[in-house]
Amino acid sequence: MNEELRQALGEIKRGMLVMLKNVWSVSDLALVLGVSESRVRHMAADKVIPTYKQNGSLYFKREEIEAWQTAHRTSSRGEIASQAATFCAARRLK
Repeated sequence: MNEELRQALGEIKRGMLVMLKNVWSVSDLALVLGVSESRVRHMAADKVIPTYKQNGSLYFKREEIEAWQTAHRTSSRGEIASQAATFCAARRLK
């Protein structure tokens, strides 16, 4: 049990340290996204995620990955209803 606890604490510590960094490696990004390192490499090769390459190594800016993750926002029902009401009200004024 102690070994399992020690391992879990090590993973938590690594995750916290990764989140403090501004530039991530393949292993860092894999940890953040919860995917394998090979999946990260495939995503970079397919130009799905913003990538930097230096001396054969791949790097990722945290801000750009966060922007990529939040790029395709879906509006809530309340927002859609509000937009529809505004649109209908504006059409009635014409």
